[in-house]
Amino acid sequence: MSPAQLKKLQELSQIFSQGKANPKQIQQLSALLAQINQFEDEHPPQTTDDVAFVAAPRFG
Repeated sequence: MSPAQLKKLQELSQIFSQGKANPKQIQQLSALLAQINQFEDEHPPQTTDDVAFVAAPRFG
């Protein structure tokens, strides 16, 4: 997701959380999410085998 997409998503999120979204903003959010999803489909996240997970300590 580009910085511009993130900023727009934050703006729309604020409007939606206030319950003030109009039809144009709903359409903008739909288009933005489609762009983000398409990018994610074309560029899947890379995984690394170098990650080590440490279990939380158990007390008692």
